[in-house]
Amino acid sequence: MISTRRKIVVIADQLIRSRGYNAFSYSDIANRLNLKNAAIHYHYPSKAALGKAVIIESREKFLEQTKLWKDASHKEQVRLFLDIYQNNRKNGGICFMGAFGASYATLPEEMRTELKVAHTEINNWLSKTLEAGKDEKAITFDTSAAEMADLITASMMSSLILERISSRDMTSEIARNLIKGLEEK
Repeated sequence: MISTRRKIVVIADQLIRSRGYNAFSYSDIANRLNLKNAAIHYHYPSKAALGKAVIIESREKFLEQTKLWKDASHKEQVRLFLDIYQNNRKNGGICFMGAFGASYATLPEEMRTELKVAHTEINNWLSKTLEAGKDEKAITFDTSAAEMADLITASMMSSLILERISSRDMTSEIARNLIKGLEEK
């Protein structure tokens, strides 16, 4: 059975990805769980503590996913990485980096620090995966692996945001074009 503490993080994550960090309150979570605000404060005394917990959980999920992909080819791992963004789209939200990044200037320092750690972990993983794919000649690109990782994450993050405005399936289109670009010689 899922604990109340875990349910709070799950709902906060959903709200942050769909509304943004500054656009939800403990009342929103309490109402969904049929609890009093005090119950939320018991587990997470501050919104910053809750936001940090959401970031940490997102980091842990990412690390778990990449461990599951270790036997896939590097090219397939990049595709699976792009699928994360498409799954966010299907769930009606944007990625956690984009959701928190939009509010970065107003985030408490402890959350900014955790977000930077998440970005570093994701970028390092993707850079290493791209570089290994390039070494195997399964992937091609002309920039550094770190620059390509930034291009991929920036493209996918922005596709989720732009899709809300354009009402087109930009996330799938951009993912397809990124993969195609990595395959072309």
